[in-house]
Amino acid sequence: MTRYTADELIAAIEDLTAPRLAHYIELRMIQPVLSDGGERYREVDRARVQLLCNLTEDYGLEGEALSLMMSVLDEMHGLRGEMQALMAALAEEPDETRQRITLHVRRVRGRDQ
Repeated sequence: MTRYTADELIAAIEDLTAPRLAHYIELRMIQPVLSDGGERYREVDRARVQLLCNLTEDYGLEGEALSLMMSVLDEMHGLRGEMQALMAALAEEPDETRQRITLHVRRVRGRDQ
C-alpha cells in the first residue's frame, strides 16, 4: 500500500501546493493518516486531492462550493456502495422474489410495464 508524505503528494500532483493541501486539510476534505513517521496520505487521498485540484483549477470551485461538491460526491459514493450491496443480496434471492421486487420498483418509480 503506497503512502505519501506531504512533499511526495505535492510533487505528484501538478496543481497542488503546500498552502492548498493545508487548506483542504483545514476544510476536512482530506484527512492524513498518522503513522510513526508522521502524517501520510493514502492512494485514495491522492486521487481525492487530484479531484479537488481539478475542481478548483478547471471549474473555479472554492470554499463552500467545493465543500458542497465533495459532500455530494461522497454521498453518491456511499449510495453506490449501498446499491451494490443491495443488488448482490437480491441476486441471491429466488427468481420469483427478484421479479416481484423488480415489478414493485418499477411501479414505485412510475415505470409500469
